[in-house]
Amino acid sequence: MRFDFSNYDLQLVDAPIQSLADVLLEKGFGKHDFIEGTLQPTLTTLKFKTFGALSIIEYSLSVPVQISSTTVPDAYFLQVILTGRRLEHSHNAERALKAGDSMIIMPNTPIEAHDYADCKKLIVRIPTDFLHQAAQEFGYLSSTSGIIFSSVPNQLPMAGPLFNLLNDMLQQDKSVLGERPLLYYCKLLNSAILNVFDNNVRLGSVSKNSLHRYIARIRHYVLDNITRDITIDELASLCQISRKSLYNLFERETGLTPSTYVRRLKLERVHAELKNNERIKNVTQVALKYGFTNLGRFSAQYREQIGELPSKTLRDFSC
Repeated sequence: MRFDFSNYDLQLVDAPIQSLADVLLEKGFGKHDFIEGTLQPTLTTLKFKTFGALSIIEYSLSVPVQISSTTVPDAYFLQVILTGRRLEHSHNAERALKAGDSMIIMPNTPIEAHDYADCKKLIVRIPTDFLHQAAQEFGYLSSTSGIIFSSVPNQLPMAGPLFNLLNDMLQQDKSVLGERPLLYYCKLLNSAILNVFDNNVRLGSVSKNSLHRYIARIRHYVLDNITRDITIDELASLCQISRKSLYNLFERETGLTPSTYVRRLKLERVHAELKNNERIKNVTQVALKYGFTNLGRFSAQYREQIGELPSKTLRDFSC
């Protein structure tokens, strides 16, 4: 897996391992103890940058190392294995991670791990309050226990919003962006994380965590192609079932038709964009972007689902 981390605040090349420990602690990634297993000096190569509310570090080590990290109470961490292998222990479970694997580490989670010499990692620090705020603004509904992610690793998609946004952040010169675009980038990344990684929140009135794998597959597909005109035949082909079976599945699992389900996801995304994109000047451009060509019907459907007209959403959040 390859990201283009070409714009950074700090770079170290073949530095002593203590330099890595110091950066991790200073930048809010927690205290890390590195236990070297060879007589060779352990060297690190790292890149680091802040981007709005987020902090991002990429690092590798020259020899295999045992790592013990303390808990961090106020942040989630997106961890991506770029190359090599890592053996990780947490929550009384052992996980073997390989290139392309990714996961969200919850707040207050200590980690014991063995990094092989070929292991390179990218870690994004996401403040807890910021993730919760972004989830709320994008229409996600969470339980009283907060946002809880599965501890099972995912293969990070090599295309789509999460990969593209993160890659943009690693290349972007943040000094040419204003405060609001930086904030919007970070919120979009949080939304993409909530879409990709299994968790206990749901998006508006459309259940995120359907028990049926076909509904989950369709949801991810629709969100990855949210601005396209998605047909019923396309969704049936995606699941390799007939149109009739697709309709029966949606009626049983969601109480909606497939078309209504797709439309609701689109309307929730329209709502989020009207609230969070300062460049939007009118509702029409957003409606057309998501395939709503009948503007009168669009306004009625938006009001029925969101509870207000789209023009009011735009007016309220454009100040």
